[in-house]
Amino acid sequence: MLSGHDIRKTYGAFVALGGVSISVEGGEILGVAGPNGAGKTTLFDVLTGRVKPDSGTVTLDGADVTREGAFKRARRGLARTFQAPLVPSSLTVGETLEVARIAFAPRVDKAEEARLRDLTNFTAPDGKIAGALDTLDRRKLLLCCVLLHGPRVLLLDEPCSGLLADEIGEIEDVIRRLVAETGMAVCVVEHRLEILEALAKRVLVLDAGEEIALGSPQDVFNDPKVRAAYFEAPAGASA
Repeated sequence: MLSGHDIRKTYGAFVALGGVSISVEGGEILGVAGPNGAGKTTLFDVLTGRVKPDSGTVTLDGADVTREGAFKRARRGLARTFQAPLVPSSLTVGETLEVARIAFAPRVDKAEEARLRDLTNFTAPDGKIAGALDTLDRRKLLLCCVLLHGPRVLLLDEPCSGLLADEIGEIEDVIRRLVAETGMAVCVVEHRLEILEALAKRVLVLDAGEEIALGSPQDVFNDPKVRAAYFEAPAGASA
């Protein structure tokens, strides 16, 4: 459904991605892991069209979208959430969902909005100010907003960041339901290995912009290169 082949991206002398390939199929949850500075967020930026690669290709549902911007890729069915769950500070929950509902054509009806709220277990009242929501409900609201566009591929950048243990379990359940009920392809960036072990069928691990492992969570997390990257990575790097 979504693939990137030999993606390279540099910033001056810094190699953010040194030839990374990735693929995720419909109905699959693919994990992307790695220590700080591994290139995880840069990879998502390239896949979604926010950043142009120096070389390599990106394919979405069989079409080469390497030269297309983020808006066109979104029209093709690619959606993404970010590490920080930023929502409108002054709009209500209902107003925020309405803005998202009418943003794309064809517009879905209110019944579909209600179904998606149920699917994501988002129960905050329409009249509540979105900026007053806690972190868990902010993440659910943002999920509802992107799902209103009917994506076939969903990229989640650290969807459990800032959540408590029981809240993490709830988000994990939501992600599983999304895949089971829609058949979409989901790619999850997460640096906490236990979350990806609970969610992902396969895990791609990056370190310093390079692929160091790809396979089942059990095989990958027992790989000596992965353990060395996590427990010997230099402090102070950024993704």
